[in-house]
Amino acid sequence: MIVVDKRALSSIIISLLLSSVSSVANAQTVMPLAPNSTVIQLTPGGHFSEPSVAVDPDEPAHVCVVYQTVAAAAYSTDAGEHWKPAPGAAVDGYRVSGDVSVVYDNAGHAIMSCIAFDKLGTADYWGHGATRNGIFVKRSLDGGKTWDAGSIAVDSQATKPGIPFEDKPYIVADNTHGPFEGYLYIGWTEWRLAESVILFSRSTDDGVTWSKPVDISDVHGLPRDDNGGVEGFDGTVSPDGVLHVVWTNGNEIVYKSSSDGGKTFIHEREIIATAPAFFKPSDVYRANGFPQIASDGNG
Repeated sequence: MIVVDKRALSSIIISLLLSSVSSVANAQTVMPLAPNSTVIQLTPGGHFSEPSVAVDPDEPAHVCVVYQTVAAAAYSTDAGEHWKPAPGAAVDGYRVSGDVSVVYDNAGHAIMSCIAFDKLGTADYWGHGATRNGIFVKRSLDGGKTWDAGSIAVDSQATKPGIPFEDKPYIVADNTHGPFEGYLYIGWTEWRLAESVILFSRSTDDGVTWSKPVDISDVHGLPRDDNGGVEGFDGTVSPDGVLHVVWTNGNEIVYKSSSDGGKTFIHEREIIATAPAFFKPSDVYRANGFPQIASDGNG
């Protein structure tokens, strides 16, 4: 279930509270609300919705939320007072699309990244026995109200023995007014039979085309999702146009940056030595501990 705190939205800070039904305890996690807040429920309860939210930098009253179990979207043009569903966000031709994230560019376009697949691999070893899958982008040129009919493949795998599984993408937009304004970046995990790596792609034409994915992880992880993998890519662009990215490597958090629009990155370095990737609260299936990174207006 996704709920939005309107009081927070009024100051362009959005609170998305995620509740899910536990597969073990069959109990619903309830998050406390902020004092004097108003809740708007966007989805039915009991769903693993993994929401992502973006605010148009030039029109702060325009807000877009994307969520799953198959990729879906909603938008608001009044800073969260009212919401409407936006059809067409799912990737056609696949059984499942999810792991969604969304950004706005400086032209007011909403761009969403997600995975799409027919079947996962074995439990926690997603690259073992996976079928066709990939990382895809959907574009909305009207700020999230409607989505392009087609999807754009950033990286896709046809069904064949031993294919990797592409997982957990995160999209970043350069909303500065520097030399790389409008560039889009996506990082994600590729699960292979014997290891996991962080792949990266960039777009310089508003998400229409994407560069060939490259491995930016200096240290590769184990091939299993629940222990020792490299995953949880997140990024931000500082006012000087530098792209800063982080992810987990086992129980560590590592950092890289690029000052040339994603062409090259500095050597990976550890910034937090002990940071478990997953937690298992008593009444939910699991909660991830993936890192997030942000830059202030001073860089």
